[in-house]
Amino acid sequence: MAELESNLLAQLATADPATILENKELIESLEKTKETSRVIKEQQAVAKETEKNINQLREIYRRVAAEGAMLYFLLIQLSIVDSMYQYSLEAFQTYFFLAIDRTEQFEDEEQRVLALRELIRMTIYQWVSRGLFEKHKMIFMAFLTFRLMQKKITLAQTIEYSDKEM
Repeated sequence: MAELESNLLAQLATADPATILENKELIESLEKTKETSRVIKEQQAVAKETEKNINQLREIYRRVAAEGAMLYFLLIQLSIVDSMYQYSLEAFQTYFFLAIDRTEQFEDEEQRVLALRELIRMTIYQWVSRGLFEKHKMIFMAFLTFRLMQKKITLAQTIEYSDKEM
């Protein structure tokens, strides 16, 4: 746009005032600048709307990201229980994205978020529980329960999601 404006101003500056209305190159340049300006304004409007939608969805799905972060840092703390329990971010991401892929699609974003959080939690729990000694499974469950209580995520929210699904 700036380049078009610069070219247009240069042509206007060098144009002969007596024959300015007969200068076809200048008139074509004006038309081209006008059309390009219109297209850019339309694209800016679309971009603004797209940005607004992305921001809304990002805020909706922020709770899913928070759930994933909480679970990952919970796994890291398992090394306190036994130094054998070491989990890589790559392995965690594999199961995290597997849970996302397995989650049912919903029209309502709120239902989708609840379903994602529950399935991610269950998938990670099952994956980690397979590798824990029996005596440490209860500790892991307590860690998870306390974290959920700390975040004020209750069984009632999970039941509420299950009721909506039926």
